[in-house]
Amino acid sequence: MDTVRKILADPISRLRLAGLFEGSTLLFLVLIAVPMKHLAGYPAIVSAAGPVHGLAFVFYVVCLFDNLSGGGWSPREMLRTGFACLVPFGTFINDRYLAAKAANQTAGL
Repeated sequence: MDTVRKILADPISRLRLAGLFEGSTLLFLVLIAVPMKHLAGYPAIVSAAGPVHGLAFVFYVVCLFDNLSGGGWSPREMLRTGFACLVPFGTFINDRYLAAKAANQTAGL
């Protein structure tokens, strides 16, 4: 329980969590739900997973703006993190970068 509070209290940790959730829902849609809809005739799975992914995307964008408003981000970092949610596997690749940024911020305190 204490670990959850710690993650939710830190903006970068919150962004990492949002990124992993958003990336997971995107992959589920692209790799499972859409093929099931078109190849197996199960459109309900996209109808259920689509709104979940939409909420995950909004959560990611809110967390992103929360981090960017705090300052300390270069334009390149902002673009990289912003575009990561638009590409399958992007948030997973960007997570390594965010973990290093969080470690640098912690070490700098």
